[in-house]
Amino acid sequence: PIGWFLLFIGVTALIVLFGVEKGIEKVSKILMPVLVILSVFIAIYVCFMPGALEGVKYYLIPNFANFSMKTVVAATGQLFYSMSLAMGIMITYGSYMKKDINLESSVKQIELFDTGIAFLAGLMVIPAVFSFSGGDEAALSTGPGLMFETLPKVFGKMAGGTAIGAVFFLLVMFAALTSSISLMETVVSIISDKFSLSRNKCCVIVIAICLLLGVPSSLGFGLLDFVKVSD
Repeated sequence: PIGWFLLFIGVTALIVLFGVEKGIEKVSKILMPVLVILSVFIAIYVCFMPGALEGVKYYLIPNFANFSMKTVVAATGQLFYSMSLAMGIMITYGSYMKKDINLESSVKQIELFDTGIAFLAGLMVIPAVFSFSGGDEAALSTGPGLMFETLPKVFGKMAGGTAIGAVFFLLVMFAALTSSISLMETVVSIISDKFSLSRNKCCVIVIAICLLLGVPSSLGFGLLDFVKVSD
């Protein structure tokens, strides 16, 4: 895991080193539209699978019997996480925008695309779960891991599914990379502004901190298996 962690954090740092316009913006303009198109194709394919219609109904028709304050809290938490609020990312990227760009219009576009991608993700996974589980709602309890359990089965049924699946998960990895870049860019930007250091020096400092914190994390809980939580 350390090798993969070093590769991922190294690519993140390299893109941050080139800056927003030459780094994340340049690659996002190409790869993110491809991911969206592929997601639309997969969602349509899944919806026509046997038994998937029940999953579509489960996904789209509200069941107020299951609604509670916990639902609101969970939705709010997802909102803050998905929109990267309270992390400084929006402020950092906003500071790079040109003066003639309409901020209100940009925010509306972010809201629209964020909600649309989330909707597509649900439409890809939930009907597929219903199709493969025979309509068992309990199969949804796995949570975010469903994408890595259910979609490979979907790709297994497709003509050319191996290639499509490989491209899809490669693009998902890139989507995760853009999030990593956003977080590192924010920290680099703050350090640069606070201490008047060059981007190169700030990147080195942040990479060192990431390695210090990330290597133990990449090894999992086994590294700290001697730590026991008492009752």
